[in-house]
Amino acid sequence: MNQEELLDKYYRGETTPEEEQLLKANLPDSVNDSAEKDIFGYFQKESFVPADLEASVFAAMTEHQTKSKIRKIRLYSAISAAAVIIVILSVYLNFQAKENARIENNFFVMEQALFQVSENIQPAEQQEMLVLWVDNDVEIIIN
Repeated sequence: MNQEELLDKYYRGETTPEEEQLLKANLPDSVNDSAEKDIFGYFQKESFVPADLEASVFAAMTEHQTKSKIRKIRLYSAISAAAVIIVILSVYLNFQAKENARIENNFFVMEQALFQVSENIQPAEQQEMLVLWVDNDVEIIIN
């Protein structure tokens, strides 16, 4: 089979791998310049695989996985820190609310005691006035 018939068969996609190898090996050796010679020469020149391709692909994949793990660890750390802050803040706010309720309760008890004392020391002729406090120098009276 000559070279032209082999090229026609190649372009129709009917060649076997052995015929393609034969075509690729013999075509660059031919004397005439043709597009096929340029294409096969280019493919032959670019068809080799670099020796460190597997190592570089593996290194890139490992680096990507490492960066992904680092991002996940940082994300989990940030979420954990936020959760701790929220728990501490809620405990503090709960404590503050209980403390405010205790202070209000103490104030209410003191107010009730003061009201009862003022009712007991208020003279009968001054029923329209409410005496809150009586001392040697100060009297607190509410109309």
